[in-house]
Amino acid sequence: MKRLCLLLALVVSSVFAQEEGMRRSYIDLEDRAFKMQDAIQTFPGRRMSASTNPLPMPNADLPSNFEIHYEWEGESYGIEDFNERTNSNALLILKNGAIVEEIYRNGSEPDTKFISWSTAKSFTSTMVGIAIEDGYIDSVEEALTSYLPALHGSAYEGVSIKNALQMSSGVEWDESSYDFRDLSKPLAYQWENSIVQHRYRFIEGANSLLQSIEPGSKFNYSTMDSSILGWLVENSTGRRLASYMEERLWHPAGMEFDAVWLLDGPEDIGREMAGGMLAASLRDFGRYGLLMLNNGRSGERQVISENWVREATSADEEAVSYGALYEGYPLGYGYQWWLFPDGNFEAQGLFGQLLYIAPEENVVIVKLSAWPEGLVEEMEFESYAFFNAVVGALKDF
Repeated sequence: MKRLCLLLALVVSSVFAQEEGMRRSYIDLEDRAFKMQDAIQTFPGRRMSASTNPLPMPNADLPSNFEIHYEWEGESYGIEDFNERTNSNALLILKNGAIVEEIYRNGSEPDTKFISWSTAKSFTSTMVGIAIEDGYIDSVEEALTSYLPALHGSAYEGVSIKNALQMSSGVEWDESSYDFRDLSKPLAYQWENSIVQHRYRFIEGANSLLQSIEPGSKFNYSTMDSSILGWLVENSTGRRLASYMEERLWHPAGMEFDAVWLLDGPEDIGREMAGGMLAASLRDFGRYGLLMLNNGRSGERQVISENWVREATSADEEAVSYGALYEGYPLGYGYQWWLFPDGNFEAQGLFGQLLYIAPEENVVIVKLSAWPEGLVEEMEFESYAFFNAVVGALKDF
């Protein structure tokens, strides 16, 4: 009997070690295009079921000779060139809610659940807005500690919900590198101990952080800020983020496929990684873009407050105004949304996950990628050149 127990213990230990090893190696370069498609096989998660009434997305009625070309560094390229040059896994272009292009690469399909990385931050922001509309949260001006008393005495003491939404909490956090092996960086350290080893929940890492500057005074990109917002939704509503989002966003918005919030621990105790780990289909990322494009409406249903959409996509503080985020970088920042000076906005995620929305032209573009590094400036700005060309090509349709 003792031998049997020992053998079982060794087997269980071996399985746990293997699963931990898979989580650790997930961000390695090898097979990255495929890893962006199979995160739900690597990390535990909570599923949100598809809507029973999916929002229709018909094919656009365009001339048979319609083509998209864009200019980059003195050369002209087409859509196939773009996908190859910028390592696309999938690409969706919508005009007036209809599909202009829907392309799957590297073995992906319509029901593939692509990992969002930080594109998830924008979904989390939306859930804060819905929690306010539902009366669980009074306003963005409230202190985080009003709803998260566990943060009393931490670096987040005195930080407002709005500060966290605008990445201006003033809490010290260095996300300048996405080398997940460099445990001297806070993101890599939390990733290893929480996402990989499951030693504690990601947000518990907030207890070791320091307040470096006055809240609201400076933009500092922080996945911890976004994770705290997910915790805020959970604590204020008394619901798991996945459960609340399924009821108040996923179903009402008419999402076609199940989606999965990936967790920072086993399913019984793990929390949704609100700062970066939602797995969903290409089309449903597009439907979320349409929801924002249409001021919170999906079909005839107002899913998100129109006021919230407007506030969330406005750079209304000096710290997050256009050009103030980084030297030489023209974008501004809203409530977990990146803002362009021309009024367009987007959600961004590591390795080239982009959800781009052009409200004036009724265009939504979803580009899901497998960039060779977390941030590749050349590919990012080439993508913007392509997006602008798409908007221009569709202007008269």
